[in-house]
Amino acid sequence: MQQNKSAHNMETLDVESVLEQPPCPLCQSKQAHAVFEGQDDWVPDGKAGRRRFLVVRCEGCGAHYTTPRFRESKKQFAFSGSYPFYQRARQNSSDPTEMHLRPFDRRINLLERVHPQPGSILDLGMGDGLFLAAMRQRGWQTTGIDSEADVVTYARQRLGLSSSFVADAELDPFPEGMFNVVTMWGMLQLTYHPHQLLKKVKAVLVPDGVIAIGVANISGAGARLFGSHWHGLGLPRHLIHFDPNSLRRLVEETGFRIHAIEFDTPYWIIRPSVLASLPLPGILGGIVRRLVYSVLSLGGRTRLGDTMILIAKVER
Repeated sequence: MQQNKSAHNMETLDVESVLEQPPCPLCQSKQAHAVFEGQDDWVPDGKAGRRRFLVVRCEGCGAHYTTPRFRESKKQFAFSGSYPFYQRARQNSSDPTEMHLRPFDRRINLLERVHPQPGSILDLGMGDGLFLAAMRQRGWQTTGIDSEADVVTYARQRLGLSSSFVADAELDPFPEGMFNVVTMWGMLQLTYHPHQLLKKVKAVLVPDGVIAIGVANISGAGARLFGSHWHGLGLPRHLIHFDPNSLRRLVEETGFRIHAIEFDTPYWIIRPSVLASLPLPGILGGIVRRLVYSVLSLGGRTRLGDTMILIAKVER
């Protein structure tokens, strides 16, 4: 499957010409100090690969955010190249199996603790659609949107997710209807206007509807240990780097009642972080890396975990 043509049209753009120095996305303060400096280590073949970016801490509200960032009108520029969360759809020639759907069990179990009966779900930034395919197996009515047309085509044609649409969650209207659940896996940290987006989400949820948000945890052990080598930074796509306090504050300010915050330390974050920080050769390197994996895994389900899942309900 071919990549979205938008990625190819960006080849002629000059990176520096489409960058901006933003205020804090959560409180609009312009006062901040640098915490990390790094480059794009997810998509080394992308147009942003050689540019250095800062993660700064807002002196107004304490939130972390990326500067410079791509202007909103050019935000797809940051996703050019082999962005890993789209490559699965673009390169996979086989139908998904139970093995592909199993990694979503924990997310689904968390959701079904709060909403035990199947209902309607809207997934923002659905990617290849495998999460929605897993939800459909549990009896849910699924709807999803993503900005990449070929990825949505994969979800519709290969997975049979007919209610999948090409849209920008921040700029375009949501599909019609009221939803029992809205999910955003790794998507909120990519947004330019987080308050407005969550208010928009609230408007399409039924009374007592549920929102689920998955983001990286900037206050976890991985960020503290690996610094700019931490794979959870996701520069330059991650515009906001949440910790439990900043995420909780944003969600409560936009009219939700928090039900739970769960933590995890996924291997896809640990492994590249360790490899980048400890490039030791041979047997010794393997032993040291396994030891670090083991230690970090111990704190994976605590506040030291590298990722967070927040579950909340509409505050009516």
